Formats: sequence, structure tokens, C-alpha cells
Amino acid sequence: MKPALLLKGMHGLGDNLHQRAIVKQLLPHYDLWLESSWVAPYADLVGQGLKITRKLTPLRTQTKNADREAKQFFPQPLNTVPHRAVWYRPDEVRSRGGVLAAMCASAGVSYEGADFRLSVPDAWMRRVDDLIKMWRPRKPILIYRPLVERTEWNGCAVRNPNIDHYSRIFDSIRDRFFTISLADLVESVEWMTSDDIDADVSLHKGELDFEVMAALFARASLVFCSPGFAVILAQAVGTPAICTFGRYERAYSFSGGARFSKYLGIEPINPCDDFRHDRSGDKNIDLATAIPNALVFASQAAERHASHVAKVQSG
Repeated sequence: MKPALLLKGMHGLGDNLHQRAIVKQLLPHYDLWLESSWVAPYADLVGQGLKITRKLTPLRTQTKNADREAKQFFPQPLNTVPHRAVWYRPDEVRSRGGVLAAMCASAGVSYEGADFRLSVPDAWMRRVDDLIKMWRPRKPILIYRPLVERTEWNGCAVRNPNIDHYSRIFDSIRDRFFTISLADLVESVEWMTSDDIDADVSLHKGELDFEVMAALFARASLVFCSPGFAVILAQAVGTPAICTFGRYERAYSFSGGARFSKYLGIEPINPCDDFRHDRSGDKNIDLATAIPNALVFASQAAERHASHVAKVQSG
């Protein structure tokens, strides 16, 4: 019989996707419990014996999802069960070369063998294929994340890239794609700070659950985003991503998933990885370099899944 272990996980969706790499390494050796607000991102691992217990939090998105999945959580294990905590400090991210590497070190597992890839179930794919049929895209699909701020965390403002430069880089590639803009906005709680791009499809009220969102990312040709869960989800399902940075962290933060999908990190001229909420830093980007790089990257991604989209549309 395997010994029991409680893994005290992190809150964010991106961190939970990274945590898959830790769970995968521990699950063969332990009767493993994971403390999390998310079940669906671990669906395959639950099938292998992982038990998820609810992580209580006042955070809106996490609570919204945990309420949706409430019946799938297990009760907390006994207090006598040994535990490990997943976490990372800025100095660990810098010294180890990325968030995933720092998380693996905290949990005592191998970074070299860390694999957080997610194989999207057919049932999830069928749900998103029904949406694609309804939208009838005539170009490759691009998932766009508008820039947002929220009351729960004041780091968004400094973490976000230069708003005008973010828009100009996106504008340089948008004509090649059918754009789906995703957000979960609530007045006075979480709001958009970038311009409305008049996307082909705008889903800004959190309309998609994780299952459909993961499948949509897998069907997309490209993800265009700022730092956050979107770049990690793109890597988890093998979709190329362009991530544009402001202050706070640098592109290497998400280097752990670059082995699984193509990744272009666009940094300011004066990049910053101090992980502080100081808003005074310069976020200007060298557009003369960034835009051509984005165009090349997008051109290569635009061919992705073209045959699949044609197949879905033909029914």
C-alpha cells in the first residue's frame, strides 16, 4: 500500500496547470491528495487515483469554479497525513530560470522530467467543435486575451504590457485570423483596460467552463496574451503562444512549457524581473523588432489545424 500524501496546491489556474507536472511525478508513489479549487484540469489524473480536496479561498474565479465542481471534491484527509506545499519565491524563479522549475524544487520533484501537458478528452472537443460549427470561421482561430485589472490583485497594472504597444503588435497579425476574445469581466471587480478589438467572437462574461476553454485552446492556431494562465494553457495543449510582457517578470518565467509548444515572449526594451508592484517602470517595446518577429511567428502558426477547421465546417 502506498503512503498517503497531501499536496497543498496553489490558487491560480496557471499554477494549477503547472502543478500537473508535480502530481504526475508523485502519483505513482503516493496515495495522493491535492488541495485545489480546480478539478477539471486534473481529470485524467483523477482517473488514475488522485483525490482533490477543496482549497478554500475568497478569490472570485476560484470560488466560482469550485462551486461548479463542488460534488467532485473529496473531504479533507486526516490531519495525520503528511503534506508538502507547492510555492515559489521570486529569487527561486530567477535562480532556477522559470516558475515551473521553482515549483518543482519546492515539491521535491524533477524539473527535467516535469510534464504538465494535458490531453483534451474527446467529449470536451465535441463541445467546442459544436461552437466552431456555429461560428463558421474562414481563417485559423486565434485566442485573444484583453488586458484586465482586478480588485483582488493590484499587480495586474504593473504586470500588463504597454497598452498601445500590445494593441499595435496584435493589429499587425489580426487579419490572418478568426479572433475569439476571452475574459471574465464583472463591473468594479475585473475590468478591461485595453481597447475593445471588435473580435469575431467576444466571450467576456466567463461563458466558457474550463473544459470548453481547454478544448478551444487546443483547436486554436495561436494564443495572443499577456502573462497569466493563457500562455500556460496554450503550452499544456500544444498551441503556439505570443506573450507580451510589462514589468514584474520576464519571458523566461514561462520557459518550462516552451518544450511543448512554440512560444514567443516579447519583452520591454528594459525588461524587469523584480516581481514588485512598482508602476513607475518603463514598459516601452522595440516595435521595429517585435512586430516582424510576431509576423513571422504568426505566419507559421496560421497554418496550424487548417485541415481540422475545414473538416469541422464540412460536418
